[in-house]
Amino acid sequence: MFGEYTPLMPPQLLSKRLANGKGILDPELGLQKWCPDCKEYWPQDTLFWGISIHKPDGLQSTCKACQLGKSREKRNAA
Repeated sequence: MFGEYTPLMPPQLLSKRLANGKGILDPELGLQKWCPDCKEYWPQDTLFWGISIHKPDGLQSTCKACQLGKSREKRNAA
């Protein structure tokens, strides 16, 4: 869309994620990833997920919206 991209992931990880429910294939949106914080599926691209070189799929574990909420809570608590 606006310079976002979907990192390639190993086929074994894709099949595992689809089998355990942490990913779904939507006919319109394509591959979606589960966010454990907000309990929702989001398209697996960098528009919704931050980049992480330490994760096998190249994206962070929680969506950008949840990460923003956590950082706001920390900032307001200080």
